[in-house]
Amino acid sequence: MNQYLTEKQVKVLTTIRDFFLEQGNAPSLSELQQLLRINTKRGVVNHLEALEKKGYILRTSEPRGIRLVEEEEYQYMIGIPILGFANAGKPLAIAEEDRLGLLHVDKTLLTHKSDLFALIVSGDSMNRKIIDGKQMKDGSYIIVSKEAEIYNGDTVVAVLDNSATVKSYKKDEDMIILYPESDNPIHQPIYLDQYSNSLINGKVIKILERP
Repeated sequence: MNQYLTEKQVKVLTTIRDFFLEQGNAPSLSELQQLLRINTKRGVVNHLEALEKKGYILRTSEPRGIRLVEEEEYQYMIGIPILGFANAGKPLAIAEEDRLGLLHVDKTLLTHKSDLFALIVSGDSMNRKIIDGKQMKDGSYIIVSKEAEIYNGDTVVAVLDNSATVKSYKKDEDMIILYPESDNPIHQPIYLDQYSNSLINGKVIKILERP
């Protein structure tokens, strides 16, 4: 269908779809104006009128009254931002500004459905780790929940020296141990002070194959 849209209209439609997947509702005119860097709301409305005329969206008088014609496809999906690579040395703060796109995941595949982000595993420090029958391989996607409870043996993402690392978690009386689960003996545990929970960015709840 994209051959019937201009390049700008494709960008507007993609922005609306991505926002819907992430937030569960449509963007407001002000949010679209900011996301698309359009000078005026009238400019946004012109694009919306064109998309509606071509049959891609419907508009109502309600707040956030933009509806995708194929909206049913998005009601059971979650859009999870890919923030970068784990163990690749790229700070999460930078990765959040330069997102690598969205993973579109069926809600039924996830135990947690909010405060999620995804990373791409780089390296073999966790290649013996299996979650729900899936092995954490180099290049796998991992889904991370910021709100999930963390227990000994869980796999976490920690931000150390401004970089994301994925390790298994163990808390003793006086320290936190982040340890690899790998068949490569070069990888060693990381020992943190017992009060270093602020460095833990979330719990890995899902591994997805990256074709």
